[in-house]
Amino acid sequence: MSWRRWCKPGHPAQLVLGFSIWSIWFIAMYAGLSVVCQFAAPAPQDGAANWLNYMLWGLTSAVITLLLLMAWRGWRYCRSVPHGNRTLRFVGYVSTVLYVMAALATLLGGLPVLVLAPCI
Repeated sequence: MSWRRWCKPGHPAQLVLGFSIWSIWFIAMYAGLSVVCQFAAPAPQDGAANWLNYMLWGLTSAVITLLLLMAWRGWRYCRSVPHGNRTLRFVGYVSTVLYVMAALATLLGGLPVLVLAPCI
């Protein structure tokens, strides 16, 4: 099965997986926000403390956790690869950095749901 090879930390697919997860989160977050605001908007007097923002922050937290776990997995993999295999170490290190950057981008993109009221 070829998909099992893609899941290994040293596979080159790991270089794009972090920002692919981020882009899916970004689309789901803002498309979901738009749809909910169109059909079932929370009460404006609730401000930022409403069910929609709690759901969006929960999604954001889950994605950040996933990305950081993938970064930790890549870092651990890099430390276990022998020094002779430079390609696998390179892919592991770069994908670890990219996962951390995607987690940071997710955090920064999700912070507004903590302070801004939706649907205004």
